[in-house]
Amino acid sequence: MLKTHEDVHDLIRGLTLLGTGGGGRPDVGLEVLLPHVEAGRSVSWTPPEILPDDSWVCSVFGMGSIAPTEPLTVERRVALGYPADWVVSKPMVRAVEELQAYTGRKIVAIVPFELGAGNTASPMDAALRLGVAIVDGDYAGRAIPELAQTTAALAGIPFTPGAVADPWGNVLIMKETAGALLAERIGKLLSIATKLPDMKAPCAHAGFLIRGRALKSIVVPRGISRALAVGRAIRRSLEKRADPAAAAAQALEGCVLFRGRVVKKAWESRDGYMFGTTTVDGEGVDRGHTLEIWFKNENHVTWRDGSPWVLSPDLIMVMDAASGTPYTNTLLPEGARVAVVGARADPKLRTAEAVTLLGPRHYGYDLDYTPIETLVGR
Repeated sequence: MLKTHEDVHDLIRGLTLLGTGGGGRPDVGLEVLLPHVEAGRSVSWTPPEILPDDSWVCSVFGMGSIAPTEPLTVERRVALGYPADWVVSKPMVRAVEELQAYTGRKIVAIVPFELGAGNTASPMDAALRLGVAIVDGDYAGRAIPELAQTTAALAGIPFTPGAVADPWGNVLIMKETAGALLAERIGKLLSIATKLPDMKAPCAHAGFLIRGRALKSIVVPRGISRALAVGRAIRRSLEKRADPAAAAAQALEGCVLFRGRVVKKAWESRDGYMFGTTTVDGEGVDRGHTLEIWFKNENHVTWRDGSPWVLSPDLIMVMDAASGTPYTNTLLPEGARVAVVGARADPKLRTAEAVTLLGPRHYGYDLDYTPIETLVGR
């Protein structure tokens, strides 16, 4: 449960780390949750196992590139047909309402699509505003760039019927698609239209409407609780003048993979995603070595001194070495001194079927996935 400003900051810190470079903006997470705590509202979450088997549960999330772009002027927006300003303040709430109206199903709980500062906190905000439960779990145990990579899609559960809403007043019903990969493609194309005037505009998607009994078999449990715990661990380490990266690694049963300075971040925005490579020159015990991290919104492939190393679906997380502040790839600057933390993916994301969609070959690299514990010996 979140009761104080400190609790909210701890949760957003942990969610940003588990977002593996993506998962939405930390400032959004703080903006949507702090007002609830300040108003004295109870911000809590529900273990998936206590949901009634016959209850209806959906997921709601934002789609689109995380690449930073300059917003268009009001004049340019209007010329392109957009309103001068946002007309829907809470697109995730609107998307869930539209999904309920279209299907006639009473939704009693929302499950986050993934872990991330924006894409977990914003569904929590929507659940509070709708008066429904928020599930302590998600469909990835990290952030991911494609809905086809979720445990829901891997289990054969379609995203459709789904509802899409954005701040400009656009509302669409996605009745059917040919499959998860095409649902992802369509959603990303919609997000390009939403984000053209302002990359901060959320393109909210509500879908994966299922019964509670189905949720229990596919959810990656305790994601919110895990994020809060790692966020607290980082803060407490700083209070003790200890190493925040080591504290994060311990809380996640992972390890510190690399320490150094970001000497280059090359990126592009393409097809609704942010693609790029971050290069880190080693310092301390890693002096004389180089780590490269390739990302598609989130971090997925690494090379140590030119040799393939830790790979998705395992978690590759970058944080400021001194302050412990986790970085999204949008905000990570050249020159930052960082620690790179690695952790095991949930077993549901390590099956052969899951690795086909989450492993390096899915991203175009002819590499075999090797579990992180095999690579680092723990």
